[in-house]
Amino acid sequence: MEPDVRYAVGLDIGDGESSLCWLETRGRGEARVYNRGTKGAAILTALGRERLDQGDYRHLIGEAAVLTRNVLHFSVNFKNRPDPDTLNPPDAVRFARILLTEFFSEHPEVRRDCMVYVGHPTGWDAVSVAAYRRHLSSTNLPVRLVAESQSALVHVRDRRIERDTRGLDRVLVVDIGSSTTDFTFVEDLIPRNLPLGSDLGCRVIDDRLAGMVRQAFAGDKAFTEALDQDGAEETLRLLCRWAKEAQFTRDDVRLQDLQAGCDTRFVPFMNPSFGWLRGVDIPLRVVRAPGGWAERFSNVLTGVRDALGSAEPELVVLTGGGSRMPVVRELCLKAFPNASVEHDEAPSLAVTRGLASVGRHRVNVARFRHDILALKDRPEFEDRIRTGLLDAFDQARSILLTRLLEKAEAGPVDEQDEQDIDALIHRLTGMDEVLARLQIRLNAELTPMALGICRSYDIRDDQFALDIVLPGVIGTAIGARIRPKWRTLRAAQGVLEAYASLGSVGFYALRFATAGAKWSRKIGVAGAAVAIGLGLPHAALTGARTLIRTTLEKAELDPAEVTGVVAQVADRITAQMDRRAQEVERFVSATALP
Repeated sequence: MEPDVRYAVGLDIGDGESSLCWLETRGRGEARVYNRGTKGAAILTALGRERLDQGDYRHLIGEAAVLTRNVLHFSVNFKNRPDPDTLNPPDAVRFARILLTEFFSEHPEVRRDCMVYVGHPTGWDAVSVAAYRRHLSSTNLPVRLVAESQSALVHVRDRRIERDTRGLDRVLVVDIGSSTTDFTFVEDLIPRNLPLGSDLGCRVIDDRLAGMVRQAFAGDKAFTEALDQDGAEETLRLLCRWAKEAQFTRDDVRLQDLQAGCDTRFVPFMNPSFGWLRGVDIPLRVVRAPGGWAERFSNVLTGVRDALGSAEPELVVLTGGGSRMPVVRELCLKAFPNASVEHDEAPSLAVTRGLASVGRHRVNVARFRHDILALKDRPEFEDRIRTGLLDAFDQARSILLTRLLEKAEAGPVDEQDEQDIDALIHRLTGMDEVLARLQIRLNAELTPMALGICRSYDIRDDQFALDIVLPGVIGTAIGARIRPKWRTLRAAQGVLEAYASLGSVGFYALRFATAGAKWSRKIGVAGAAVAIGLGLPHAALTGARTLIRTTLEKAELDPAEVTGVVAQVADRITAQMDRRAQEVERFVSATALP
């Protein structure tokens, strides 16, 4: 069960850009996005070392790793599958440590009471995910891993839930990042992460552009020599990425900032590269080129469609920075013509916000389950069950009393056949009708208590249907209280049966008859003793009725037995509510790892 923490922190370590946000787990406030550098929420996923005095150095991340003059080395595009056999943390984990340390230094109140949720590519296998988690755990922070595309779906669900829940029964989330394209299909609240697209991120476009630049300037000696410097390849790839994004977002490439901060040895290739890249129609010549990214993406969509079979999505949700390319929507509509295609308003932040939302949902599910378990211990909850149970027993006794006094519908009974006796008692007490009325009563009295808890967690009444099913022990307990009195009840009823069949004169004559065997067979030995002991026919009739009444009045439920049955009914109800909580939990974090 998830710990009860105040804050959930979402960290999306992207291959190109990263982001971090946090929110309070109580309430429904929106996530706050951590801004650093000059690009706001988008943090350049770069790692470098700055040379300090006396031979020391410090690690830098983001744009500082690229634009700081004294950086010895920096790396970008390092989000790869971690090696499970190495003890050295990958660069992505080093980047996460620095970013989280920086964030927590500015927000110590979050550090004291939080859980950090980190995304991982959906296409990673379990071994890679486990290795990633192990390295992240070395940060001494409480960390959970969640599939990135599933996190994006949670964000979409939260954003839509207030205005429209239609189209969320079968959803395909397509999360297009720099290193991977992830697919998650959700049907009936059960997410399924598809192992496709793990090698198709937008980095493919950057690598293609970098190759084209090198080919275009292959004869330029100064250019090629500059590219041989340490860190030059990373700088060129970063420049290609910014040029690509500029054509899709129409933002300026901040070349001056890059030139001012980078190593002067890189200048000979930067200006020519940038000028050449501006003249290339990247969407047409690279993305849509034969064998290019769009064609590969289309082939992966075909694989996704085949994997889903007849389970065609009603909604396709596009997230991730790469989803801003128009060709993505175009190809998704072609692959799934009957589905609606929705583009998130801030696709690069969908995973981050979804990670924080997953955290809040998981914490609230844990709280919900705790409150549900506590419900059965509330005095008013137990009192309603106890009162209903005792009233049901009174109803069963009253029905049995009426039936035994009014008519002899039971017929002969073999006292040794215990199963038949129990079935007879069950029928004569009208147990099925009694239990049906008790079920209706408890539903009416207990459901509002359960719904009160649901509403405190913003679960609408129409989203939580509680149908209280009573345990069979109730009918068994009532029958067990009557069963020890059954011989007496049947004997007294035998007197009434004999009186009704023989008439008062015959009955009076039998008092002096010598054929006692026939009499005993008719009403039983105990019944004969009752009749003869009472003497007169009317006295026998009255005595038999009195005996039935007093016998049933003494058939009380044992207090300990009542307590046990109440506890079982409460457990059944809370178990049903807990199963509903598990459904919510399965939807928001089925692949989250502890």
